[in-house]
Amino acid sequence: MKKLKYIILLISLAACSNLEEEVYSEISPSNYYQNVAEAEVAVTSIYNSYNRAVSLYDFGLSSLTVVPSPKMQSKTSWRRKWANYTTDATDAISLPRVWRPFYQGIFRSNVLIAELEGREFISEEETARKEIIAEAKFLRSWSFFNLVQLFGAVPMPLKPAIKAEEAQLPRTPIANVYQQIILDLQEAETNLPSNKRSETQLGRPIQATAKFLLAKVYLTMAGLPLEDASAMALANTKIQEVIDLEDTAQGYKLLESYADAIWVENNDERIFAIQQTQSVSSQGTAFGHVWGSRNRLNNPGLGQRHGGFTKDFYDSFEATDVRRDVTMAYSYVDRDGITRTFADGYYPEREGIYQNKYVDLDQNAVDGDPDMIVYRYSDALLMAAEIENSLNGPTATAYGYLNRVRTRANATDAPAGMTQQEFAEYTYEERYKELSFEFQEIYDIRRLGKVEEVLSQHPENIIWAPTNTAYNPNFNLWPLPVGEVNTNPEILENNPGW
Repeated sequence: MKKLKYIILLISLAACSNLEEEVYSEISPSNYYQNVAEAEVAVTSIYNSYNRAVSLYDFGLSSLTVVPSPKMQSKTSWRRKWANYTTDATDAISLPRVWRPFYQGIFRSNVLIAELEGREFISEEETARKEIIAEAKFLRSWSFFNLVQLFGAVPMPLKPAIKAEEAQLPRTPIANVYQQIILDLQEAETNLPSNKRSETQLGRPIQATAKFLLAKVYLTMAGLPLEDASAMALANTKIQEVIDLEDTAQGYKLLESYADAIWVENNDERIFAIQQTQSVSSQGTAFGHVWGSRNRLNNPGLGQRHGGFTKDFYDSFEATDVRRDVTMAYSYVDRDGITRTFADGYYPEREGIYQNKYVDLDQNAVDGDPDMIVYRYSDALLMAAEIENSLNGPTATAYGYLNRVRTRANATDAPAGMTQQEFAEYTYEERYKELSFEFQEIYDIRRLGKVEEVLSQHPENIIWAPTNTAYNPNFNLWPLPVGEVNTNPEILENNPGW
């Protein structure tokens, strides 16, 4: 048995060359991972990589994935740089808070996988051992999926680093990263539990979760930059398997209420979410504070109002569409009992219409309870509509999936008689209405080749403090953090233009 200790760094991958960096924890293989209970502690540590108090979602993904949406505008100057593409590789606020959590999760997954694959548990725990390995591979694949969409070719560690030099890896080509993501998800699909989790394991993936993510991976591969012609049919196969499991113990379903789908934790529509809690120190979220309305939370001074939605986006909803007011707080009652309404002076137009999906009135700055939504079943239906239209045109089947989502929202059916291109565009806009602030925006924009279009529409580029940033094809990827390029000799250059 190995006596060396695996080093799991709080810092990012390439910065391992700096021996002065802080070691987050050390796990000795000689005396740990002896049973399921110990393995469960280790898998929990993977999740902890993604839900620290001010990290991946609060300051990271909200900048890199949400703010570039043309439906958003930002009060905060450093957020606006992500909207109008004037950010750069030296950003020290958002870039590290995306790169580091995902790589920390990958490192911890690698340690757990390496240790559990080399062991056997007592007979009644063997199935659980395989399930935990599959769960770690699911989380590793999800981390790589986010990284490759955001940054393109990235280092791809698949085993724990025993020495610092082993963490210094070159960038792996995009297609190869996707190949590994698929391998991990296929194993997760086979070995994860088939049934939904018990009350003590809420939020953890099952086989249908892996099927859904495989479908999303294939759908992404069918678009830019890979444009893999074979991937759309593979996406169709997997999304149909997810739909076939609808409303069973092995699957998910569309709730009757959109509000419940957003605000009720761990409901039957949620395919995956990052759990948050006030009951454990540093395991809550600052999201509701950072993106919160002015004077709405119970504690004075909370609600930083980093930005919000555009009035045009609000007006694009039908008045009956319940998603509008679940997504956006056009009016709200503040903690003094006063109703505040958008553009009334107290609630400035420049700040946009505040988000309403993640609100915890009794939170302190960094201990909010709302889980971070990653994937919901309505996304599966919209994906199915897009896939069917891509393969066969705007058939009755494609309309059926799309209109199920709209009917639940109390919106009218999509217009009949659309062309294939019109249906594709309509579904793209529908994804904003259904999924805004669920961290899908930049991924849809990029795979569909809409970065230039979105830049031309974004209020940060044409209305608010305009910069008139000219589109550059390099905008289809974000820069790697400059510290990674400078400290890892195996990374020879940053993404072009950054």
